[in-house]
Amino acid sequence: MSTSTHPPRTGPPAGDTPPPPPPEDRGPDQSPSSEPRPATRPIGWALALIGAGVLWLLPLAGVAIAWQLVLPIVIIAIGLVLLAGGRHVARSGLIGLGIVLTVIALVLSVTPMQVSATAGDRTHTVTDVAELEPSYSLGAGTLTLDLRDLELPPGTTELAASVSMGELVVRVPDDVTVSGTGHTIAGEVVAFGRTTAGIAPRRALTEPGVEDGPVLELELRTGFGRIEVTR
Repeated sequence: MSTSTHPPRTGPPAGDTPPPPPPEDRGPDQSPSSEPRPATRPIGWALALIGAGVLWLLPLAGVAIAWQLVLPIVIIAIGLVLLAGGRHVARSGLIGLGIVLTVIALVLSVTPMQVSATAGDRTHTVTDVAELEPSYSLGAGTLTLDLRDLELPPGTTELAASVSMGELVVRVPDDVTVSGTGHTIAGEVVAFGRTTAGIAPRRALTEPGVEDGPVLELELRTGFGRIEVTR
């Protein structure tokens, strides 16, 4: 009777399945959807700078611009870019820029004014009623209307003036009755030593002159700045 010897089993018991190998460490997920995206560029401010440069260049080139249309066109353009670009464009600052411009447009609709592309400090000294223009405007800076030596005819003379950003100063004759209003989006209105300041201040420009004398009716507006009426 022969006896056979078998080597001892080193594998798993019969009927058992070996455990799966541990997963390989592949590092960070390399799927296309998880690839890092480039940082969003400040598209909103870039467009604002380009637009400002174009608006500055066109008047210098002799191109007439209907300035009342510029702000609504810019707001519409921002809305279209946001619709086309989705959430990535929304991160660029366009939403904030659009909100600011919309607020400015709403305020301007309540306080309309004549917009000018000029800038600097301008002084108009008028001594003859034939030289008096019905309206004066300045884009940015200080606009001074010196009417102290002006002899107005009997009745009411109307005068309008506006400064988009800066200061508007009107000096009136001593014998003239002054009426009208002063408006600004943000700033102050000073009429003969009386001041109204804050957001969208409005003040009556009323000051008596000589009885039955001429009347100067003023309509003064600034976007952001100061209005002063004095004798």
